Amino acid sequence: MPHFSTINILSKKRAVPYAMSVSRFHKFLRCESGAVTVDWVVLTAAAAGMALAATAVVEDGIGSLASRLDAELRSQQVSDSFVTFQSSHFDALYDAGVITEDDAEALFRVANEMTNAEIMSGLEDGIHAMNDGTLTDEEIARLVAMGSVGVQRNIVAAEDVNLITTY
Repeated sequence: MPHFSTINILSKKRAVPYAMSVSRFHKFLRCESGAVTVDWVVLTAAAAGMALAATAVVEDGIGSLASRLDAELRSQQVSDSFVTFQSSHFDALYDAGVITEDDAEALFRVANEMTNAEIMSGLEDGIHAMNDGTLTDEEIARLVAMGSVGVQRNIVAAEDVNLITTY
């Protein structure tokens, strides 16, 4: 006589042979219809974990490389051999007796060593000080030198620094 057990299915009790319930359970365990999904979930989790681990390993190296690259790029300047001393930019200062040509050339060389950002900042500050009437003759000469370099580098328009021709 087969052995029967009681299984609760939707609140209705009915007798199901025990052997039949065990075989369904074994059938469920042997079924491979969801195995591919499980495999993909495991592989995706592994790939995400590897990506996070790889990021953690190279993060310091990338940060260091970015810092070195930033420092190197900031220390380099594009060749500006086309920028040459133009004595005529200082004519108004020569005429006023403020500066000699040798001094003007020395100021130009100093200005030509400056970065574009330094020149722009210096011109802005100098023009504000000139409008306030607080510039000395020496500061005006430095401002003219920065303006001369800025115009030749094409980072400032000549009409924006008209002090090159007037004093």
